[in-house]
Amino acid sequence: MSNIPMSTIHEVRVPAQQAPLSEPEPGRIRALKRHLIESLRDLREARRPDRLIQPPSPEPDAYAAAVVREGCTQCRGSCCLGGGTHAYLDERTMARVRRALPDLDAGAIIRRYTDAIAPLGYAGSCLFHGPAGCTLPKPLRAELCNAYYCNGLKDFMAMDPRPPAVVVVAGQGAGQGDGVRRSAVLAELERAG
Repeated sequence: MSNIPMSTIHEVRVPAQQAPLSEPEPGRIRALKRHLIESLRDLREARRPDRLIQPPSPEPDAYAAAVVREGCTQCRGSCCLGGGTHAYLDERTMARVRRALPDLDAGAIIRRYTDAIAPLGYAGSCLFHGPAGCTLPKPLRAELCNAYYCNGLKDFMAMDPRPPAVVVVAGQGAGQGDGVRRSAVLAELERAG
């Protein structure tokens, strides 16, 4: 990668989440349980629960996936802050989970979620938002979480052609000030690897 001309390196800008880490508060865990019970109840009351299931979003190619992974790593989950005690879970997610795990009753499904709560997470953020990312297995996440890209990543994904090399910049300003993080250069050559 040392022979990549600097003029071909594109900056992908992402937010930079700065919340401190803390243990989950018991009241927030109770709120999640209530939300899951309501979502499962809404699913049970749905006339055609099979129609609630959203198709999974397509996975990006290897190069784009590397840039997305790095963008999310540098950002540390700014988009997760809105997940609070509901994690964007609803009857659509529960319909998909019920279809994938038909032998589990409501109590077992709720335990799957509560067992996945981050023991140490970002204060006020989604209960599954831990220091290494989402602690919830991808099949249990809301489709919104699986499909979401911030504006910087969305812009990169829409580029045609994509730049041959990028550096991810997380934070405010043009590389100055506290909290700005930069990735190493990611090159399209990684697509093959």
